Order: sequence, then C-alpha cells, then structure tokens
Amino acid sequence: MTQAPAAIFKIPTESPQPVRGARGARGKSSRAPAVSRPPKAARAASGRVTGVETRAATRGDGDVIELEHGITVYPPRRDGGRWRAVWHEDGERRQCESVSEEKLAAKLEKVKERLVMGALNMTRPGKDLVDWYLNPDRLPVTDQWSRKHADTQERLCDRFARPVIDAVTCQDITTGHTQKIVNAAPTAGEGDRVHRMLSALVGAGIKGGYLVNPMLAEVHWQAGERALPALKITMAGESALLVDPAEIPSGGDVGGLGRALVTGGGGWRDELMANLAAYSGLRWGELTALTVPQVDQAARVITVNRKVIEVGGKLFLEAPKNRKHRQTIYPRRTPDGYPLAARLADRIEEVRAEQEKGANPLGLIFPSPRGKYWRSSNFNRRRLKPAYLAAGWRGGDSGGKWTWHSLRHVFCTTALFTWKLDATDVSRMAGHSNYRVTLDMYVGTTSGILDRARAATE
Repeated sequence: MTQAPAAIFKIPTESPQPVRGARGARGKSSRAPAVSRPPKAARAASGRVTGVETRAATRGDGDVIELEHGITVYPPRRDGGRWRAVWHEDGERRQCESVSEEKLAAKLEKVKERLVMGALNMTRPGKDLVDWYLNPDRLPVTDQWSRKHADTQERLCDRFARPVIDAVTCQDITTGHTQKIVNAAPTAGEGDRVHRMLSALVGAGIKGGYLVNPMLAEVHWQAGERALPALKITMAGESALLVDPAEIPSGGDVGGLGRALVTGGGGWRDELMANLAAYSGLRWGELTALTVPQVDQAARVITVNRKVIEVGGKLFLEAPKNRKHRQTIYPRRTPDGYPLAARLADRIEEVRAEQEKGANPLGLIFPSPRGKYWRSSNFNRRRLKPAYLAAGWRGGDSGGKWTWHSLRHVFCTTALFTWKLDATDVSRMAGHSNYRVTLDMYVGTTSGILDRARAATE
C-alpha cells in the first residue's frame, strides 16, 4: 500500500478581507496591483522591520525578511494585505500579523524580548506568576518555606498582589502595577512587608521566565492622603537590630510578672513558665511544646527540637525556627532568687504522675487546662493580660513596651553580662543565625567608646 505524501500547508500571506476602498464587481477581478517595496537599505534607515537578510519566498512571488532569533517576516504581496511574522517559541510554531509594518515591528519587540531572555512564560497571566511563586516545588527541599511563612506569603498575595495583576499578561506588568500593590497596604509597616513579598515575587518570576525586569521591585510604600509614621531615631554607628535597654525587663520585673501569674489563676506552673522563658531563651512555641524527655536535669540542659505553631487557626507540631535543633541551659536560681532548677524538677515529677493518670497524654510541661497545646491568643487573654497590669508591664511608666518576647532579651543579656558567656555561645543557645546578630542586638558597635576615649585622653 503506497503511503500518501505529507500535506504541505502554505503560510497565508494575503488578507482575507477585501481591499478597503476597492469596488469589486461580480465576474471581474478585484485584485490590486503588486506593492512596490523600498530596497533593504531604505527600510533599515526607516527603523521598521529590518532583518539579517532578505530572500526570495520559497513559494509564490515576492521576498521575505529573516530576522534574528529565527523570526521570519512576510510582507504583504498585494496592496491592503497584512504583514505577518512566524517564529518558534517553547517548541511551538507561532505567528502574528498586523495591518502595517510599524505595528508588526512593535509586536515583534515583545517577541524578541522573550526569545533573547528565554522568558517563555511572559505570555501567561499574572495569576500564573503568583501561583508559581507560591508553589513549593519551585524551591529545593533544603530551601522550603516554613508553614508559617508560606501562609503569610499566600495571604499577602491574595490581599494585595492578585487583585492588581491576576488578569494582566506578565509581559505587560509595569512598575505602575507593582506600585499599586505596595500602596494598597494600610500602613507603612504593612507596606514594608508587602514590598518584601513583592521583591521575592519578582525574583522568582525572573528565574521562572515570567518576568525580565528587576526594576519592578524598586517601589516603596507611599502615604498619599495617609499620615506618615514618625521617623525612628537611632544611635549613630549602631545596627538597626540593636535592642533598646528600655525594652528589656530587669530580673525584678521578671519576678514580678511570675508572681502576678500565680495570683492571676495560673498558679506556680505559670510562674515557672515565665522564669524558664526568661532564663533559657525558649521561644513561645518551643516552650509550649516542651516535654520531659527534652530536659536533662543533671546537666540543666534543654534540647530544643520541636515547636508548636498556629497557622490558619490550626496548631501544628514541627521543627524549631529555621529547622535547626539546638541545646540551651538554665540556672539553678535566677538573679531574682527564684529556684528555677528545683521548681522544674517538681513539675517534671507532676507530669509523670499526670501521664500515668491519663490527664496529660502529650506529656507537656506546660499544657493548657484541657491538657493540650496552649494557643498564644488564649494564654494572652486569660493569663497574661491581667498579669501585665498587676506587674506594671502595662500602663504606668513602662508605657506597655514589654511583651512575652521580651523574656528572650532577658536571657541573652543575662548570659552576656551576668554569666559572662561568649557571644558565639549565646547565639547558639538562643538560636540566632550567627553571633553577629547577637552582638548587633545586645552589644552594639559603640559600646565602650567613651571609656576608651576617656582613657586615651587622660
């Protein structure tokens, strides 16, 4: 059986519409005379569609223009015809056309941009760009976002980015669009968060072939009709991470909060919780996930290998911040005289008894009243809010600056200045990314300047 030859399709180069202004009659030809085109040199000077070479068409009369990147342009062969271009992109044959050379050249500029940069996803809508940014598969396993960060980025995209760019072709996204995204934030602080999201979105879009212009991220929150925030005053030469000493409670302030928690209904267990947070450096989620096997009483060492986190109203148990385990220590007595090691030992014995009775099935050292993980919102409302007022952490001269997180500042400064530990040791126990963070937050760069200058000038 003889196989039929493959069909050959001719690229259409004539307009299917009648020539504008021509009066064709039945039985008579309405074809216009051939267009006389200027020579190649003249077209190059016009700044229109110019190519590497001009060659004769393989079918029919006339010639075609070969552009860079494999783009072939077919000029109209009859008056009133359309200009056409054909190229291959992402393994597919594509084409476009226009009524004039100038308009076709403008379309091809976008095509060239995609082909030069290899950005094959620029024709997709902004919705696909946002979906790509939020897709965990775009990142290697070692760089995967935490559950909390992923939830935050999705909420920011849904609230600010999607309403502006979801329906816009990625290649048509401009700084006007990104400026609108950032300006939609209600406050300067939220605008900074949106800008960080946008910067990461643009970076991911460039790597994924959705965008090519890094300047899309070079926008900032504009107040417009809204009030500008007060400018923050800092010390010359200090890092922006430096914690103001006024933001760090003293040992007596920690003790006062613990005693207020006792009288506020939490009992001595909540007092232990506050003191352990202040003198071990455990974060809230690490503290509420703490179990007996994590505590080495003989060495007074806590292994931090888990935390509880709340995302979308649900609690999850996962690895600590940055997915890094660590170990930290706690003292026998706090600077305020609280017997921390003895009280923690008593609580551990209680936990074991509770587990035997089935009252604390998770074996938590600090469970909620129902024997489950504490939610920070519930603990704040039921226990901390009245304790803050009773201990003077709210109202009065303190101005309400101290929070539960302030207890971590107590641990770091106590370890550095009371226990005289090295900054590298403190950074590892506190779970900082490196010792420079510890120094920038609690020691600063101008510490001791006046003492050194005074000694040098005597």
